[in-house]
Amino acid sequence: MRKYVTCPRCSHRNDRAGGRRKCAGCGSHLPKVRVPAHATTLRDDSYAAYVSINEQIHGAGDDCGVCGHPPTSTRRLDRDHDHRSGFPRGLAHVRCNHELLRNATLEEARLVVAYLERVELYYASVRDAAAGGSGE
Repeated sequence: MRKYVTCPRCSHRNDRAGGRRKCAGCGSHLPKVRVPAHATTLRDDSYAAYVSINEQIHGAGDDCGVCGHPPTSTRRLDRDHDHRSGFPRGLAHVRCNHELLRNATLEEARLVVAYLERVELYYASVRDAAAGGSGE
């Protein structure tokens, strides 16, 4: 996050220390901090919400949605989400998440494809249910 923001009204440079919301120069409201659309799910959805999504989509509970193995005793699974739509996809190990198709063996690539297909089917059924329920 940027450490300062310029006031659009008087061009005064204000630091963000202490959650400042008004300009020190003119007293007008400062613009809000912008968050990328895909990052809102990380900010707004808890780990428990991702466990629930992981169970609904992959039937894996708090295990990795890609490989199906449980988390290690030292680290929780990553909250995987789509960077285009912002929708959560489930939980995944660090390697399963960061290197989804990079340096993957054929078997690992098949696991990733199956993972992504389950996500697509889930959100297609959610859209169909919403469209059916709205009278379209």
